[in-house]
Amino acid sequence: MGQWGVRSYEGDEAADALDAGFQQVHGEIYETMMDDGNPLTYEQVQAKLANPATLAAALAALELEFGTDRESWPEEAKLGFAGVLVRHVELEVPVAPEGLELAISWLEAEEIDWEEATARRLRKSKELDLLTKAGTNTPQD
Repeated sequence: MGQWGVRSYEGDEAADALDAGFQQVHGEIYETMMDDGNPLTYEQVQAKLANPATLAAALAALELEFGTDRESWPEEAKLGFAGVLVRHVELEVPVAPEGLELAISWLEAEEIDWEEATARRLRKSKELDLLTKAGTNTPQD
């Protein structure tokens, strides 16, 4: 697993899925905004473009890579799923309660060994709080 930080979306699976989602939904606009000449950071580009369609496309990218039986995914893919949801929740994109519940359960069960274990434990706690709060703010049908 390629992981360069302590956030759930700072791994190859989540980053690749996020990139695929933004690319699929926004195409040339995303490419232009991601150009090295653009002064916006990657995070700022995501903040400008994130929406329910980018969330759906990113999750579809994970399913394309790992299959539709999410329970059979490797732990890194499950972390990627959680990371995609965390990033979209951070950007105030509504997430379905079922997705939030799954991401929360996978984060709670996470068994990945992290180089920065304490920092990851603190970040994971923050992500769990964020997803839980998003679940309580989701309108019910």
